Amino acid sequence: MRLIIHSLIFILFASSSSYAVAEQSTNKHLVAVANSNRLLQYYENGENKGPSIGILQAVLKEAQLDATVKFMPWVRAFSTAKNNPNTLILSMIRTPEREADFHWIIQVSNLSRVFISLASKPENYVDNMQQAKHKLVATIVDSASYNELISHGFSEKENLYRVPDSEVMVTLLESGKVDLLYAEPNSIKHILKRRGKNNVALSYEEIESKNELTSYIAISKSTDIEIVKRLQQAARKFEKTAEYNRLLFE
Repeated sequence: MRLIIHSLIFILFASSSSYAVAEQSTNKHLVAVANSNRLLQYYENGENKGPSIGILQAVLKEAQLDATVKFMPWVRAFSTAKNNPNTLILSMIRTPEREADFHWIIQVSNLSRVFISLASKPENYVDNMQQAKHKLVATIVDSASYNELISHGFSEKENLYRVPDSEVMVTLLESGKVDLLYAEPNSIKHILKRRGKNNVALSYEEIESKNELTSYIAISKSTDIEIVKRLQQAARKFEKTAEYNRLLFE
């Protein structure tokens, strides 16, 4: 009888311990790293703002998880998310090269990438990669845009100017230090507008399906799979709401 009681106590203890471990593993506080983008996510007046932030908060609430958002340059954000568990990243373009390095949670935007020049310098207008190779092109280091240009034969020694963020890109284009930007046109327009440069006209090819991309919230591959499942299940549920559609196309 005593042996049976001891066995029952052991089973109950083991079950409680296993439950506690499982509960602890799925309630870890997460970190969300982000590169500031006024169209998607940014920090202003002590608050995290933007449609991607709204989507992140809704998914976390549905999953009963929380996360601290940290803004940083893109290169640092990408490296942090790729190499640390329990780390979300927003917003990141989903590419074949990145597919296996992250768990993908939810789409947050539709983007496009084109070569952008100043309308005041028609000699710099291009509509394809080969033409752009004869110009100096600025793009954000280690971004999907940067990697795409490298894959098409662009080189920092010849025609590629890498920068830390979109703000620097716009400054270089305005000053004439680069001929082109390879970027999202709406983002560049937003920066010019915020700087009070509404009179600065841009030229770029008409947006086609080949230029369109999607960006996502993703989480590091080394994250506990139970956390990943909770986030993905919450995302699938939130995707069915009117609020998600509003934020996605805001």
